[in-house]
Amino acid sequence: MQLQEKLASLKVWLAKQPKAFQQGMGALLVAVLVFGVVFAARANGACAVAVDGQVVAVVKNKAVAEAVVNSLVKEHQEKAANVKPLQKITYKTTDAKTDLVSEEELKQLLAQRLTFEATAAGIQVNGSLKAAVKDKATAEKVLEKLKQSYQVGPDYKVDFQEKVAVVDVPVQADKVLSPEAALKRLKGESDTPRYYTVKEGDTLWDIAMACKVSPDDLLANNPGFEPEKMQIGQKIKMVGVPEPIINVVAVAEKTVKEEIVLAQQVRKNPKLPFGKTKVIQKGETGLKEVTYQIIAVNGLETERKILSEKVLKEAKPQIIERSAQTMVASRGFRPGGAILSPFGMRNGRMHTGVDLARPYGSPVGAYNAGRVIRAGWYGGYGKCVDISHGNGIVTRYAHLSSINVSVGQTVERGQNIGRVGSTGRSSGPHLHFEVIVNGVPRNPIGYI
Repeated sequence: MQLQEKLASLKVWLAKQPKAFQQGMGALLVAVLVFGVVFAARANGACAVAVDGQVVAVVKNKAVAEAVVNSLVKEHQEKAANVKPLQKITYKTTDAKTDLVSEEELKQLLAQRLTFEATAAGIQVNGSLKAAVKDKATAEKVLEKLKQSYQVGPDYKVDFQEKVAVVDVPVQADKVLSPEAALKRLKGESDTPRYYTVKEGDTLWDIAMACKVSPDDLLANNPGFEPEKMQIGQKIKMVGVPEPIINVVAVAEKTVKEEIVLAQQVRKNPKLPFGKTKVIQKGETGLKEVTYQIIAVNGLETERKILSEKVLKEAKPQIIERSAQTMVASRGFRPGGAILSPFGMRNGRMHTGVDLARPYGSPVGAYNAGRVIRAGWYGGYGKCVDISHGNGIVTRYAHLSSINVSVGQTVERGQNIGRVGSTGRSSGPHLHFEVIVNGVPRNPIGYI
């Protein structure tokens, strides 16, 4: 209702009242009306918005200013609870009619100057805050999804290696993460890809060494990449090696039947002609039932402990007699075992070695004399040993359950360097054997 209409209705009402009442009450109502008009004029006048005493902008009126601040608070409330600005916001009526800013402009200016605090669910790892999400229900879902992302099998019991807790914490509202971002942070993943630039003389093996990953992982991360056709200056996407904030440990007990194969025994017989052998006792494969405790960290088997072992059938070694005469030169020590997966393309990816069937815990001998240049965990290879034999020849032994040598150590042909296992990215116990010549993987069958 306009001011003129209000005054007119007031006059009609007063005309119906006694004269004495009209004189006293009329003066009072006029004063109130005048005050109300002045107050309304001020309330609807231009408003200067200040943050911690410093004017940020002037807008049409206070209602506009408050609406903008409330909209900023509401946006942050979608991510967290109890949102409030840390700075003091004040509103002051001003007579300034120029340089007024729009609601959107004020919103941008305040967003740059205001810091909002909120109450969120903090995910603590060993007592240290590592991520914050909207609420405890969201935090529990993130942690459950983290466990599921490393699930090895239905028989495994999954837990965290570190002490993990969810607590209410006050944090800056812009530090509250979405569930997806929180999961990535806890897994140690980065959204920023890194690239390796191919230089003269580079081989697939050189690049994998530089990136600290296996050639298989490098190829999987670069679909369509053909190592034999790479060019100097070509960009290759490096495989980020995550450094998880929380490690997921999966433990299971598994009972399997395994063959027992005893090493062949060789006796020298000077009466036999050169190159001739004679079987004295035919070997027989035994059988045993083994119960393992299998431990996997972040989806990769790291340890397998024998809980119990029962021999179902005794094995017999093959005993042969061989001529005492020897050849001047011979090839390297053969790792042994049936070939489970040959060298070459496998499921659309290059398999850079051969997988040999060997019982879990079987000793692994060095292909030839050389120097150990790697002895430890190596990405998807798990526990791995690399031996340099000179002339650019390197042999690799992967997925080992244990390693018996160290970097820099000199080994002899056939020397025990470790035992067969299933560590790393492996579907079961076997020996992955590679031959690398001048940085290029070669088919091991041609060398053993």
